Amino acid sequence: MSDANASSSKNPFFLSALILAVAVVIYLFAVQPALMSIDKAKRDLDGLTDQLNVMERDLKDSARVKGMLAEIDEKQKPYLNALLTPLLESWAMRAKSLLDPIASDVGLTIVDYAEQPVRALPLPTPPPHQLFTRRPIRVVCRGSYAEIASFLLRVEKLLPYVSLQALQIKAQKDPEAQSAEIVLEWPAKGELSVPPPPKGGAKK
Repeated sequence: MSDANASSSKNPFFLSALILAVAVVIYLFAVQPALMSIDKAKRDLDGLTDQLNVMERDLKDSARVKGMLAEIDEKQKPYLNALLTPLLESWAMRAKSLLDPIASDVGLTIVDYAEQPVRALPLPTPPPHQLFTRRPIRVVCRGSYAEIASFLLRVEKLLPYVSLQALQIKAQKDPEAQSAEIVLEWPAKGELSVPPPPKGGAKK
């Protein structure tokens, strides 16, 4: 009789222990991973929300930024358009393409175009990646004094960033065919002072 009572009293204890063990297993292998997954999802959602807020802010500012960039581009245009760039690898040919129409309008005959040595400019420290320089172009032409003067005035008006470096006129018997040597200085892009890094990183 006593053994039966002892056996019946142990059953609830083992049952409770079994239920507790099952609960612990469920918590460790089901509930806890689910909670960790929910927490990670919440952190990811917070990160995406922050990114969305930044994107919305950038989109609101995009019109203002585009306006600022357009204003900067507009201010840069006169300087960029004034730069002398090579035509078929020739600076003189580019100058010819720009000056021939002006000379033709005033009746001046251009005899020759020639590149002059580039004048070295002082550089800041550290030197910029892109250098700008003054590139002289010598123009030999024939015409009257009035035509030569008209040519220079047109160049000054149409190409305001081009400056007159030298002017020499050799008098000829024919006053309508004076010989003039004109040296014009053009703003131009120079070589890169520091070579750009190779694409894809330096080779080892």
